[in-house]
Amino acid sequence: MSECKVLIADDHVIVREGLIALLNLVDDIMVVGEAADGQEVVEMTERLRPGVVLMDIRMAKLDGVQATREIKTRFPDVNVIVLTNYDDDEYVFDCLRYGASGYLLKDVSPEDLVKAIRSAAQGESLVDPAVLNKVLTQFRHLTRDGSDRSEILSPREKEVLEALAQGLSNKEIARQLCITEKTVKAHFSSIYPKLNVTTRSQAIVGAVKNGLVDLGD
Repeated sequence: MSECKVLIADDHVIVREGLIALLNLVDDIMVVGEAADGQEVVEMTERLRPGVVLMDIRMAKLDGVQATREIKTRFPDVNVIVLTNYDDDEYVFDCLRYGASGYLLKDVSPEDLVKAIRSAAQGESLVDPAVLNKVLTQFRHLTRDGSDRSEILSPREKEVLEALAQGLSNKEIARQLCITEKTVKAHFSSIYPKLNVTTRSQAIVGAVKNGLVDLGD
């Protein structure tokens, strides 16, 4: 795996230093910079073009939600992982809707954080299961627009999205559904235009919001 360049955005110096110390121990990850507020992380993203941005939510000048939106609008190839203490429905929904590749709480294990960075660098998504379950439960109660969208996705495409919502990688989805990784990617290529989305996280949000997948209780 090629080296992944990471930019860290957090308003607490101790958090930035801790993340840098942790990620410096990982051979295939290189921290290229650190930002203390949302405006600075957008400017540094333009200059450094990292593969992944670790984004806090509560920051000065521009919060993490708006910084994520601006980065994904201006630099769509840059992947954003939100790393925060907040599991508020609105924060999660907005970040995923704006194209964040992941949403993790700061009590995430070092192993899962590294996994999320590697997944994001490969175009995949990873959302803290507890956070995702909370938000998806809320989405089930949202009012839909009344149109019948039940046939938008094929049964297999629904299975792929349900597996994705469980936090599985392409390889894990392929193993669970007894198909190849190439086939998994082909399904996503078909799913995106049907849901009018461009990322896996947006696909999960769109599918659940419109009642297209069943994630159980």
